[in-house]
Formats: sequence, C-alpha cells, structure tokens
Amino acid sequence: MSEVSIRRLGSGDDLTQASHLLIRFFREEGFDTPDEVIRRHTAVMAGLDNCGLFIAENSGKAIGVATISLEFGIEFGWGAEMGDLYVLPEWRGQGLSRRLVLAIEDFLKGRGASFYQVTVTPYAQEAHDLKNFYDRLGFDSKGRLILAKKLGA
Repeated sequence: MSEVSIRRLGSGDDLTQASHLLIRFFREEGFDTPDEVIRRHTAVMAGLDNCGLFIAENSGKAIGVATISLEFGIEFGWGAEMGDLYVLPEWRGQGLSRRLVLAIEDFLKGRGASFYQVTVTPYAQEAHDLKNFYDRLGFDSKGRLILAKKLGA
C-alpha cells in the first residue's frame, strides 16, 4: 500500500474532500440526506471538541472518512457512537477501515471514553456483511436494541 496517513480534521481545515466522501457514502448506502445538510453538518462536526472527523489520505487525496461523537451517560460515563466509516471501493481490503477505527479509539481513549458503538443498518449488513467485520474488530451487540425517533425542526 502506498503511503497513507490518517488525521483528524478541524474547523480550520478544508473540508471539501471529507464532505465529498460523506456524500458519496450516503448515496451509496441509500440515505436521502441532502448534500448541503451533509456539508453543513461536516463543518459543525469539525469544530466540536466532543466529535472527531477523520480522513485517510494518499498523496493529498482523501480516500476514507470516519466520524465519532461523544456523549455522557450515568451508566458508563463518556461513551461515543461512530456514525460513519467509508473507504473508497478501490482502496478497500487494505486495512484502511481498521486504521480509521484505531485512530478513533486513540481519540476516545484520550477523552476518557469507556466504550463506543456503531449502528449497522439492515441495508449495510446485507450489502457488506458489516456485523462480521465489526465482530472482528471486537464489537458485540450485548443484546441491546437501539431505537431512534426523529424530532421536528
């Protein structure tokens, strides 16, 4: 594999490539979030200390992206959810997802997080067998069911 670097982006960085990868990810996975919303939320996330926006780069080109958001709860203290993990198809199978996950784990350990979780959508599971991938990374469902409710603007 050529030289690939992983870094966390901040509000002062050019977020164009990260936004582009996130938009591509959302389209490939069938989400209907408008591009402008993805760009706006990418910019907000890059400026928040309790969030991480990570990219994998090769020769200045973004080839992977991952996001993480921290939260505080009574049961575990600081925890987080990895919201997005995407690597361009031509770069898959080379360990980039694992490297992005390790960068996220370093970020979380530095902030005192005791756990983090990832949500696997039914489409993503069917298309990519992500449960098996995340099992190999040490994730376990523990039998918990996560339900979501959208709030009005």
